Amino acid sequence: MKKIISALFTFALLVSAVHAYDQTDRIKDMQSMESAMAQIQKGILYNNKKLVLQGIDTLKESSMKVEITPKSEMDYSSYFAKRQSENIRKFADKIKKNIEAGHKHGAATNYTKVLDQCISCHNKIRKWN
Repeated sequence: MKKIISALFTFALLVSAVHAYDQTDRIKDMQSMESAMAQIQKGILYNNKKLVLQGIDTLKESSMKVEITPKSEMDYSSYFAKRQSENIRKFADKIKKNIEAGHKHGAATNYTKVLDQCISCHNKIRKWN
């Protein structure tokens, strides 16, 4: 019985590892990040700390999942996206500190910095002009 359970567990791990992060996953994560940003903004505007903190948690969780596959050896888009993702989490943490301290202007400033990271990444990766 233990061997069967162990085999099923191993099979489940292999199947989950085979599923690669693809365009569908990226779209889902981007939509989640957009929704989280809207939630954070709404929380700041309505002075709703709980809404802001929930948005931050969602934003940080979604931004950790985002992956970009390089198109060639000289394509550094994946490194850039990873750095932008790290910056998003850094500024999200600052929003959290600001909101917990009651500094709405500081939270709004760091919200704008998160948005700047998003736009910067979209400019480079999606070739926005």
